[in-house]
Amino acid sequence: MAKPGLNIIHYLAVLGLFALCMILMVFYNGVMPLLCLMGLFFGGRLGIRKLTGHSSNGLGILKNSLLVILFIGAGFTCSVLRTETNYYYFLTRTNTLKIKQDGEWVLIHNATRIDVDEMYSNPSVVVQRIDIKRNQKGILGRALNLVVSQKVNVFTFKPSNSFYLVADPSNGFAPLTVKEANSRKESSFLINASFYDPSNRALGEVIYCSKQYQTKSSSSGYFKVIDGVPHAGPRSVFEGYTNIPQYSCQAHPSTMKDGVIFQYILDNSFAKWRQRTYRNLVGEKADGSIVCIASGNGGLLDVREISQLAKLLGVKHATLFDAGIALQYAFKSPGYSMEFSAFNNLLDAGSFVDKVGMELFRKNFIQRSPVYIGITLNE
Repeated sequence: MAKPGLNIIHYLAVLGLFALCMILMVFYNGVMPLLCLMGLFFGGRLGIRKLTGHSSNGLGILKNSLLVILFIGAGFTCSVLRTETNYYYFLTRTNTLKIKQDGEWVLIHNATRIDVDEMYSNPSVVVQRIDIKRNQKGILGRALNLVVSQKVNVFTFKPSNSFYLVADPSNGFAPLTVKEANSRKESSFLINASFYDPSNRALGEVIYCSKQYQTKSSSSGYFKVIDGVPHAGPRSVFEGYTNIPQYSCQAHPSTMKDGVIFQYILDNSFAKWRQRTYRNLVGEKADGSIVCIASGNGGLLDVREISQLAKLLGVKHATLFDAGIALQYAFKSPGYSMEFSAFNNLLDAGSFVDKVGMELFRKNFIQRSPVYIGITLNE
């Protein structure tokens, strides 16, 4: 049996290990991280017990059962609420965005180029990551900036891939999660597109399989597939096209044309545009490549900032699509996959919970969108 002093050390060490595992669970969601953290705790506790000579009492089975239930419950809650994505909402977002240029952190307004990390590539697509940060005032924020990177993901698709929309027109464009959209049409890439009203009905023009379901609104941005070729940007870039698109969806605002960011974007003209939240921009390069710039974990941006990133990446035309906590996307190709959701897109708690959520927060509990942009790689 351990001495009293060692017993105190044992309890403090186990408590510290438990706290560490719970903190890590906030930043790493999912089944595999949960299993690893449970292994870390129970294995670490066993090692601490051997070092201190502490012996468990007769309630060991009950305590272990309760701890397992606690871990599973905490892991499930964190995964549903996407805490690894949303921790940054509790930190300051007022400071100017910084990006890396030649390995050094610079203010985005002063950047002339941008460092990117290539995550995956083949002749059809390049997947890259941009690290961003904002200076934090508190000790916690400064510590997180050192150990947890805030990410923006960039997907550049050759125009020779297959581009389309994924939706459920036969059911009134009923909203879908990214998993449900992928079950309708298995895709290499899916990202939510059209904005929607409180009843989850798509807003603006929707053309699906060459059939027009909804007419255009005053929103200024579009994604269209015309004669099998994808395009994205403000409505003025489509004035020369006369053929009916196979697919079209509409969103706002359009942010740039011919490589020039619109002045109303640089001015961040509306309060919602100034909010630093999860963003989703789709643009077109001079060679016809389609670029999707989408926030990753902690990648909170305002409309001007994501437009500035697009310009630094060589985007020619661009428009913003729906994001915030609705943002969700998934990419998969042989040897590499990625999935992101800003909030819960796993658990449907029923219409009553969604109704309460809509009344309190203007958002359903489970995040679904009526229209997705889909891409199949021609590998």
